[in-house]
Amino acid sequence: MKSKFIISYFLIICSALANSNTGAGLVFGQRGTGVHFSKDWKVNQKFYLGFELRFLDIKNENEQTAVDYFTGYPYTVGNRALAMFPVYAKFRWLPFEGKIENNFSPFFGLKIGPNFVLDGNENEQSFRSRWFESSESYVSFGTQFVFGVSFVQPSGAIISPSIGYEFLPLNQRLDGRDNYDGFTINLNFIRNKRR
Repeated sequence: MKSKFIISYFLIICSALANSNTGAGLVFGQRGTGVHFSKDWKVNQKFYLGFELRFLDIKNENEQTAVDYFTGYPYTVGNRALAMFPVYAKFRWLPFEGKIENNFSPFFGLKIGPNFVLDGNENEQSFRSRWFESSESYVSFGTQFVFGVSFVQPSGAIISPSIGYEFLPLNQRLDGRDNYDGFTINLNFIRNKRR
């Protein structure tokens, strides 16, 4: 009985992934930049569900690049070693789908889920020491509200720019802040299997 349940569950997951749209893109935020990967499932003509994995490299507002005039090599002053990995459940609503005769559809979106935070040691120079040997990890909760437009290409692929506000509160102060909220611009490229 247990093996039948596991096989049925595996087949349902495989079927859901087979009918999903895969996307990837760039994130330009007020507090940092990064990339994201996503999966979307079409519920009906106006509503999509999905999930998104993001990587954000958090920057210090006072970070500067300086040049060592003796060696000619640049180095960063005021560097912040903080990375975030939000894992969001996505809800996307296209209120005008089918009403606009062109190849674009405005949408509103909500993303919500856990945020995994990795705080590296800025005083360490090597990548391994900074991020693996002397880093600390935390879990918090994140949310993002977005407004964007989906441009459907002749191939069926979708280019989807959006702008939004992301709430990234922390349970404690890290690198001088207890939240990394801010505006974001997202650029998503979606491989659409079916429209």
